[in-house]
Amino acid sequence: MNRTAQGSGDRPVRRPVIWVTSLMAAALLGGAWIYQASRRPAESPQQEKVAAPSARPSAATNAAEDSELRQLTPEEIANAPRPPAIIQSTSRATAAAAPATAPAPPRTPPTPYTQQLVANLAQLELSRGPISAEQAAQWKQGLKTLTEQGAAAVPAIREFLEKNLEFDYTAVKGGQLLEHSSLRGALLEALQQIGGPEATDVVLQTLRTTTLPSEIARLAEYLEQQAPGQYRQETLSSISEVLAMASGGQLAGWDVAPLFPVLAKYGDPATLQQFQSQWKYYATLALAGLEGGQGIPALIRQLQEPAAGSKNDFALQMLAQQASAYPEATAALIEQARANQIPESAWRKIVVSLAGDQFFMGTRPESAGIVPGMRTYHIQSGNQNFYSMPLTSSGADPQIPQRLAVIDQLLAATSNAFARQALQQTRESLARNP
Repeated sequence: MNRTAQGSGDRPVRRPVIWVTSLMAAALLGGAWIYQASRRPAESPQQEKVAAPSARPSAATNAAEDSELRQLTPEEIANAPRPPAIIQSTSRATAAAAPATAPAPPRTPPTPYTQQLVANLAQLELSRGPISAEQAAQWKQGLKTLTEQGAAAVPAIREFLEKNLEFDYTAVKGGQLLEHSSLRGALLEALQQIGGPEATDVVLQTLRTTTLPSEIARLAEYLEQQAPGQYRQETLSSISEVLAMASGGQLAGWDVAPLFPVLAKYGDPATLQQFQSQWKYYATLALAGLEGGQGIPALIRQLQEPAAGSKNDFALQMLAQQASAYPEATAALIEQARANQIPESAWRKIVVSLAGDQFFMGTRPESAGIVPGMRTYHIQSGNQNFYSMPLTSSGADPQIPQRLAVIDQLLAATSNAFARQALQQTRESLARNP
């Protein structure tokens, strides 16, 4: 539920958890029904994927995931399913029997006026063509008016959030005019602007019940801003519950990428390693990105496992991505090179990172536009999505001298003919772009 500028990491890549039937939508929203965008996607950067034989990882799956990445055909890109505009999410409160608790304190009921303001936002017509500039202006004014009600708006917002209903505006032509990627995201931002104990309580209760990964990431950010450190254990518990549901197949189709940066921020390397068997790419990316290089030792230990083989290609690539910043990552690569423990498939990935490609979790942000050299990847196992961008996409590359030094050390360490050729070509290319 992040804004478009922040991406939409948990939108289904293949299909949502549950498609709301027209009857349910009509009952809830008085005539709104599921709108499936059928337009052909605009020109996009290269997309690649790795086929995996099953949803749960295995030795065969790991080998397939580390093989050469296959570029999707134009037909596959054009025919990829798109999410509906109206999504019914699963609530953790109803996914499993909740333990008995003390009766909840009395709630302040929403006023008819604030209820109507929320209903007006939810009744935005999504089934009759693109959203017009006039509709968008009215919707934004309605959201502004709701936010201006302050604490009086909180009960009505809470009432809607508890329905576990979502409107994904990125699935609708003209949705970008609303300046919010979803209705829940807009209402959560309103709560943040309103502030106060009532709004914080709704944010916390939503964190405890929602299953939407990007929503959990956003709620964690709001709570951290409100009370630094106070709700981190709540956040980690919520993430663990949602990942357990995803691992059990209860959230099929949803992308859990937004949860891993939060794990990296509030957890530790051991926490991330727990999820490597199910989400190898996400956990490895998060380990590589831990502040101060805290995850580098875990990646190095991974290389030292008996019979690791090609399954560590991505770990080697992440060490290469961090080698210019952390000497221990460089040392690990040199040790592997001297022992001739790096296969050709891994050398291909290593030189990509040494050339300046940086990898990021989740689907490519729409705000990134078309960037030369950008590549997007989808891994079927665990529904993992990530993308890479060259450092030169944001201007001059300041790390070229450091990466050239790493390449020189690897050239001195390896006698592998393929590796030496690939490293030398990468070195010459970097030297031409100081």
